[in-house]
Amino acid sequence: MSATPKILALGGSLRRDSYNQKLAALVAAGAKAAGAEVTVISLHDFPMPLFDEDLEATSGKPAMAKRLKQLFADHDGLIIASPEYNSSVTAALKNAIDWVSRADSADEKPFPHWLGKRR
Repeated sequence: MSATPKILALGGSLRRDSYNQKLAALVAAGAKAAGAEVTVISLHDFPMPLFDEDLEATSGKPAMAKRLKQLFADHDGLIIASPEYNSSVTAALKNAIDWVSRADSADEKPFPHWLGKRR
């Protein structure tokens, strides 16, 4: 981890006026005030198809999934605020996690950008 921790913050909802996106931004402001370098994103800005291994096999990882995975890799920790839908995370957050967790090569471990992260 760098001397100044880099934190990626996001809300798990796609709703325009999402309370969870606002909560992620509020917590991110606190982390920034404590000295962290913080990047706040919205999943709405990373449109991706539903995760499908057949699609991945034929077309590869979508460009937005690659961009999001790189953001996860570039940060030391995560702030994720998500509503609970049917006793689980939102479909948008689950889909993002599914794409980001995919290895890009045979020698890359599963969930490479989750390992060692503070959540």
